[in-house]
Amino acid sequence: MPGADGGGGGGAADGGGDGGEGLSSRYPGGVGLGEDPAVVWFEDFEAGSIEAIAGRYDEAVAEERWELVTDTPGGAGAAMAWTAGDGVDAVHVYKQLPDHDEWFVRWYVRYEDGVDWHHSGMWFGGYNPGMPYPSPQAGRRPGGDDRFSVSVEPVYDDGAGNQRFDFYNYWSAMHSWMDEPIDDSGTAYYGNSLVHRSDLTIDEESWVCLEAHLRLNPDPSSSAGAVLELWKNDQLVARFDDSGPTGYWIRDKFCPEGADGAECTDYPAPADTTLDQRWRTDEDLRLNAFWPQNYISEGGPGTLVLDQMVVATERVGCMR
Repeated sequence: MPGADGGGGGGAADGGGDGGEGLSSRYPGGVGLGEDPAVVWFEDFEAGSIEAIAGRYDEAVAEERWELVTDTPGGAGAAMAWTAGDGVDAVHVYKQLPDHDEWFVRWYVRYEDGVDWHHSGMWFGGYNPGMPYPSPQAGRRPGGDDRFSVSVEPVYDDGAGNQRFDFYNYWSAMHSWMDEPIDDSGTAYYGNSLVHRSDLTIDEESWVCLEAHLRLNPDPSSSAGAVLELWKNDQLVARFDDSGPTGYWIRDKFCPEGADGAECTDYPAPADTTLDQRWRTDEDLRLNAFWPQNYISEGGPGTLVLDQMVVATERVGCMR
């Protein structure tokens, strides 16, 4: 679905880092980016009303907790604020998109300060067959022919209130938090984290540009050829491919070389394996699910603000 409706998000924002790399370098301020043939889905919240924005999605939840705001990363137009918690756990949209084997997903996000975040960020992945609603099946490992998901959200706190991003991923080669997992228990598998860097902070009350890249393993019988990457403000902070990085597993946490989070450094081990990226064991399982969300089930409410969300088949990059 190239060229979703809605225009660009106003003036340029400083992406830093990789200079002119990515689609954004061709579209100053994001204007016209949604019409690029490499763009699968584009959302800048400029459709004019909450009702109009919600109508673009297969599922739109808790619209009474949505608010269009004028504080945007580009300095003009509108962004979307979602407030979850305090009796309304889930606030989100979901879109089933055409099947692909590779996606770059870029979004801008701002987190309220002082919130105990749960699942609040960007989720995307695939179902076989495709579905018009999310079915995360928390606690259960995918079979390799049915589903997988990639999430980037606040996962860790250093104990001093400084929260950090990490992946929270489900796929067929994921690990359990249990020493001896029982696959059918419904509690043995929760999202695996992979980065564990103390500098990957969520920067509360500031706009952050994030981009995740997933290339599925071309041969369903092997993890060869799969790639997973993450950028923050156009700086590459993680890349997993056939060559590495090497690391080790602490139950459901993959600790790559260079990880400095206490969840890794408190449990040192030889870094002698690479990440098994068998995202699928069936070539019919492909990328087709887009699911940004704010989900808070305990504690007080928290507001997540999103803007300039792009799904593309090429690197997007931050706004110029």
